[in-house]
Amino acid sequence: MGFWDSLIDWLNQYQADPATYLFLFFLFCVAAAIILPIPVEILLVVPGVPFVYKAIVMGLGKGVGAFAVFHIGGEIEQVVRRFSKWRWFKWLLDKSEIFVRRYGYGAMYVIMSVPGMVDTIPLYIFSILNKEGELMTRKGFVIVNVLAGVTRAVLIYTLFHVFDIELFG
Repeated sequence: MGFWDSLIDWLNQYQADPATYLFLFFLFCVAAAIILPIPVEILLVVPGVPFVYKAIVMGLGKGVGAFAVFHIGGEIEQVVRRFSKWRWFKWLLDKSEIFVRRYGYGAMYVIMSVPGMVDTIPLYIFSILNKEGELMTRKGFVIVNVLAGVTRAVLIYTLFHVFDIELFG
């Protein structure tokens, strides 16, 4: 049994108790934004909890995670910039900074709304390039991530509906 199967089986134990499931799902969404480089959409298919609640909790979890990353990113900016001695990394940072300066919140919303996107890396890039709130406010950073989390859940729901795949809850 793989990691995802084990995780889904573990969460299935809590489907009879939606509050516990949603709390665990929330914690997983926060952790995915801060340290877990894995997408959380697979957890939307656990039955027993109405999808709309899962979508809202996913957005809120991503927002709380984004709040933490906003502050962590500012603290680790100098450490990350040390990797600029590698040409490819400097190129990536430079291009990312141009992208963030040009499109700001809209760029973050689109990237963070993509189903299957790993949140951790883009969130840190956006927070590091933010230069102490110069490009985005903490409030805007969090709100965009909450909205993107809900949007991502709705996109998953829509894809499952369009392709007639059974989506539980």
